[in-house]
Amino acid sequence: MLEISNVEKEYADKLLFQKLNLTIYDGEKVGIVGSNGSGKTTLLRIMAGVCKPDVGTVSTNNTIGYLQQITAYTEEDFLKISTNRDVVKLFLKIKNKLHIDDSIDFNSDRLRSLSGGEKTKLMLASILSENPSILMLDEPTNHLDQEGVEWLIKTLNEYNGTIIVVSHDRYFLNNVVYKIIEIENGNVNEFYGNYDDYHNQKEQELNKKKQQHAEQLSLKKKIDKQIAQLNQWSVKAEKDSRRQGGMMSDSKIKGAQTKAQVSAAKLAGQAKAKASRLEQCKENFIDKPYEEREVFYKIQSDVIGSKILIRAEDLSKKFGDRVLFKKSNFVIKAGKKVALKGSNGCGKTTLLKIILGEEDYQGVLWKAPTLKIAYLSQDVLDMNEDMTVMQFSQNGDSEYKTKFLTNLINMNMSKQVFDRKISTLSLGERMRIKMNETILQDFNLLILDEPTNHLDLPNKIFMEKIFKNYKGSLILVSHDKTLCQNVCNRQLVFKNKTITNE
Repeated sequence: MLEISNVEKEYADKLLFQKLNLTIYDGEKVGIVGSNGSGKTTLLRIMAGVCKPDVGTVSTNNTIGYLQQITAYTEEDFLKISTNRDVVKLFLKIKNKLHIDDSIDFNSDRLRSLSGGEKTKLMLASILSENPSILMLDEPTNHLDQEGVEWLIKTLNEYNGTIIVVSHDRYFLNNVVYKIIEIENGNVNEFYGNYDDYHNQKEQELNKKKQQHAEQLSLKKKIDKQIAQLNQWSVKAEKDSRRQGGMMSDSKIKGAQTKAQVSAAKLAGQAKAKASRLEQCKENFIDKPYEEREVFYKIQSDVIGSKILIRAEDLSKKFGDRVLFKKSNFVIKAGKKVALKGSNGCGKTTLLKIILGEEDYQGVLWKAPTLKIAYLSQDVLDMNEDMTVMQFSQNGDSEYKTKFLTNLINMNMSKQVFDRKISTLSLGERMRIKMNETILQDFNLLILDEPTNHLDLPNKIFMEKIFKNYKGSLILVSHDKTLCQNVCNRQLVFKNKTITNE
């Protein structure tokens, strides 16, 4: 059992947790979710004992294996594995089971050139070889292709200990965990079930809040109308009282009140009581729930003039003696949303470069003469970091600026970031700016290469809806299986060194 008691943690002048209490029991499979900056990784580090809370305690009698995000490890971290003979011996025993490349040699340059996916498998194998009773994983699927994700799911399902994982991969969470811990506004909420169960509960809560808010507005409108009517009647009664016996104040001095004056005072009292009731009701009113808003695209209005956007005949590509694909035949039709499916290194990004005219090839690749492509790469570090967000919005006319800034707000970015430099923004915020620039270009084919990298789950789901609602043609490369399934209606499959329609 792992127990967190009254934990508080402040980071960069932001209070992440206050009096946090949480218990995770032996054998539980737990997913931690929340928006960027909510404190997911910090919470995991506190649980692992890597980071100390400002206040409170974390206690457990279990051994912990902690897998950080792979980008947090250095080359020396991986080389250290080779110095522990016991770990290496255990690792070699399970190497085949984990499907790690047999060419890995701890004393060769091969170890220094591992891919992100290979590093994940290697480091996890090292952790598992120590047989911890609690396994903590921070974004373990970030650099894994779909085959790698399936391997990781199988490995974790065979693991008998406790699992605590931070992940933005819905497919992975749905197949590994059965309890969700949500971090929201410094609070921790627990939900039983996988990610879809959690998401459905959140949707039900949101719909309930929307209904409650609508009822609040209806009640407020009703009471406001009653108050206005009572005030109107009170004013009329006051006027009548003047005609019958002077001002109300005069009547009180004389010690007598007319019938009209009594009526006016009564109505005024009722109006005041209604107003007081409304104020009391407002104390229990909830804020308006978040509602997703429209995102603008700039889609070429001209007719493409062809049912086919791209046709490949005997398309081949190799680098030296390494063949990526050969003699491949496929078409991409107008209006279709196509996912590229294949393992790491099969040539998906290379095909995108061929379509963009940035890579040579053998065979025929025909493109519609009217084809206009907008391309969003996964690299967010190529942006001019000295520019502010507002300066990015000025790369067009006034209409472009308006749509650019409106889109950012509708993409859940605050107006407060408009005057900030790109260098100060998170990777997720940078990705949304790049995406915004891309969809406001003049295009009729949208190409996306891992567009939801760096996005937290709420924004990933929001962006998924943007792609799904987009009416034009789209090519998507993503390791997010759920994203591909929900957005795309066609596949190009890379298998056995060929590309085929499916």
